[in-house]
This record gives sequence, structure tokens and C-alpha cells, in this order.
Amino acid sequence: MTRSFSLSYRDSVLVFHLYDGVDIDPALAFLGSHFHQSPELSSQPLASIDVFPLPSIPQQRSGEKIYVRKSASDFFTIPALRELDLSGKESVFCERTSTQFEFDRHASRISVHVGAEGQRDLIELVRDLVLKDQENRGALVLHSTAAVRDGRAVLIAGLKGAGKSTILLELVEHCGYRILSGDKTLVRQNSEGAIVVTGWPDYPHLGYATIAKYEELPAIAGIADDYPPPADHAFSPKGKFAVDPQRFRERFPSAEAAAEATVEGILFPSIGPGECTVFTPVEWPTPDAAREYLISLEESPFSGKYSSWHHYSEPRASRHSVRRDAILNYLVTVPAWRVTGPGDVSDVPWSRVSADV
Repeated sequence: MTRSFSLSYRDSVLVFHLYDGVDIDPALAFLGSHFHQSPELSSQPLASIDVFPLPSIPQQRSGEKIYVRKSASDFFTIPALRELDLSGKESVFCERTSTQFEFDRHASRISVHVGAEGQRDLIELVRDLVLKDQENRGALVLHSTAAVRDGRAVLIAGLKGAGKSTILLELVEHCGYRILSGDKTLVRQNSEGAIVVTGWPDYPHLGYATIAKYEELPAIAGIADDYPPPADHAFSPKGKFAVDPQRFRERFPSAEAAAEATVEGILFPSIGPGECTVFTPVEWPTPDAAREYLISLEESPFSGKYSSWHHYSEPRASRHSVRRDAILNYLVTVPAWRVTGPGDVSDVPWSRVSADV
């Protein structure tokens, strides 16, 4: 064994034991945007993770075909095979990289064999374990980006392709905000009882029209100067580019890893063609209507076709129904706006809009 450490996100802690020949620094650098690493080992971690190098001789694998992650982008997709042995231990083998996970839930232990090409596999394991644990501890996971300024956050929530990333980058580029979260935002009740939001590590996945607006971003996304964008690229949810997360964070200011913030407003974008960007205050017909809409934007890590690629974690969020109600009741009271038009926030009187908060 060469190194042991704890990796934590809030009150979710994993203990890692790295063995000779293992290098997971790229994965740790990615997670470092929101996770904290410590040499002090937790006595009761969510899991102890033993990380070994790949075996020198690849082994033949079989099993049930699954996905560790399935995305519209092949770049993010991780096909795998899953097996269950007679002792009840579960194994998952990533077909493209030969990364292997062995889960022993009864011993709270996970063994990982990973090589240089398997960093995203390890990242996905950590994100899945911790996001499920956070929901089990009472957090609400929203499909939302988030920008923070002076300890107060704006949530930009909506379905895929609504323009969340576009509005997020506009607030950061032109309005003095920092990126708190780029895809999912966790809403939780802190130890003082206050409702706060925290960010989550993600891979920027942006459309060409958004990328082209910002100096240096096309090069970071690997787009050549002579790239001919499709004629229908504007406001299209298709044909997005995976952007290097480290260089992206260097280009756009981000919040500190431990940052948490209260919520000053919620934006619901639906951007598209138009002469200017319009902010329209949301007037919910009833508090229940607001709750139902917010619940529709929830992204539980236990739901979805590919969420059960392993069975190390079991859902226990129902134990926190009172806390969940408190979170939703709070969010219903937060000022909200619908955002329409092209999404150029620098062209709207944002200071007057935010002053209404």
C-alpha cells in the first residue's frame, strides 16, 4: 500500500487505500472542485475503497450487459458487464477500459482495478456512491446549474436543452458571479437548520452557440477555427461538446470546494430566438403547483433506467420526509423568473431584476 486518505463531500466520507502502481490523480483533480481530501482516515466511512492497478494479463469476462453511465454523448457512456458470485459479492467490469469494481456491501468495502484510461469510471463510482448517500441524508438533488455571489446563489433549473448552462455562463461572465454547480445542485438543511445549496462536480457539456460566445472557450472545447457548425445549431440540445473541466474552471471563476449558499432566486430558462432576453416573474397559482413543478425537476440518483448498476447503496430518503418538506416549502417562497429570448444576460437589466430579491 502506498497511500491512504479520506475523500469527503459534506458528511459523506470515503476512505481510499492506493496500492503500488496506481495513479488516480486525474480523477482526484476532477473531484477536487467539490470534494475535500484529508490524510485523517474516517472510522465509519460510507465505503473503504481499495484501488489496485489493472492485471498485466487481461481476463475474459462475461455477465449481464449494463451501463455504469448511459449518455446521449458516446464520450460519457460506460458500457459494462455485471456478475454476482455465490457469496453475494457483485462485480462490474467496464468493457472499454477493463476497469473492475467488486462490491462487498456487508464489509463496507469496494475493490477497484483501474488503469490510466479508467479515470472516468472511478469518478462515476465516487459520484454515484456519494450522491446516493447525500439523498439518503436528506438532500434534494435538482437538475439545476447554480451561480453564487456574496454567499447567495441563483439556481437555473429546467429540463435538458432549456438553456441552463447558457444563463449560468452569462451570469459568471457579465454579472460577477462564480460557478457553484454546472448540472446538478444539492439543496440541504445545514446543522443550523438553514436551507442551503451546494455544488456538484460535472463535465461541462455545451452547445456550439454557447461555446462560440466566449473568448478562449472554443479552443478549450477542441473546436478548430474553421469548424463549420450545423445550420440548425442555435438553441439545439444536440451536437454538444465535452469540455475539459480543468481548463473550463481556469477560464470561468468557480466557488471554493466547500462553498454553500442561501438561495436568492430561481430562474427557469426556455431560451430561443428573440430580440432580447426577458425575465418574467413567476406567479404560481398555488404553493402545491410550485412544489409539483420543483419535484418534476428533481434528479434522484436512485431513479432512472441505469441508476442500479450496482446495489451497494439502498434508498433511505423516506426517513427524511420532514426535512424534504422543509426544503420544498422554502424553495416555494424563493422569487422566481422565467427567462425567454436568446439568453444574453448582459443585455438585460439584471441588477434591477436581482434587486427585487
